[in-house]
Amino acid sequence: MLVVDNSNYDLRHYRALSVFAECGFEMTAHASEPAKACEAMAALECDMLLCINRPMAVIATDLLKRLSRAKLKTPVVIISKVNMAGDMRECFLLGAVDYLIEPALEDDIRAALIRCSKAISKNMMSVQYENVLRTALSQIPIAPGIDAFIEKLRALLEKTQGAALTVEAAADHFGFNPDYFGRYFKARVGMPFTEFYKRLSMEYAKLLLASGHYKVSEVSELLGFTSADYFSHVFKKVTGKLPSQFKR
Repeated sequence: MLVVDNSNYDLRHYRALSVFAECGFEMTAHASEPAKACEAMAALECDMLLCINRPMAVIATDLLKRLSRAKLKTPVVIISKVNMAGDMRECFLLGAVDYLIEPALEDDIRAALIRCSKAISKNMMSVQYENVLRTALSQIPIAPGIDAFIEKLRALLEKTQGAALTVEAAADHFGFNPDYFGRYFKARVGMPFTEFYKRLSMEYAKLLLASGHYKVSEVSELLGFTSADYFSHVFKKVTGKLPSQFKR
């Protein structure tokens, strides 16, 4: 966690609270202003930001705008010294996870940190899926008109992010009937759509399992399988190993 504040007193105060460690967070860096915070985020591997707002130097909105311009999706929790409804509204519109008023209760901080954990998990999943998707698309044989095909396929797969996707839904996305889409896809990719999507999903599953953040049943649910047993069956058929062998 990176703390953005110009007061060392507040930094010491919040470091002394046990709720952060209980939720798996550690204050590893400090910045006194938004510009330095964004620079630090580019250099450090911080998962979230804790921003302390002050009456004479309101910095949360500036910080959130800078993060947006830099395309950084880091979750931000704001603790404000005063209750400023207009500032609070703007911060939420800019994507803040929570906006607490001092004195912030530990239960409220805990709830905010849990929401941050979920946002971090979602961001991590998106990055992992994008990596898997990029690799899968790069392996499609080069042919005339293939770039337009790949972009249309990418748009479809980005919407699903590994969840259940039928041939019928894919065919509808391309504007074809399922039979024609099946032949069309195999002629360009070299395998049926169901096989391609199954391999993509299992590569994604391997990364989720290896991260150590998800149980086998949770990965099964995320990928739209009807049961963990069926997911394990498909996973072993594609990878040759059980999901438990990839779980950290």
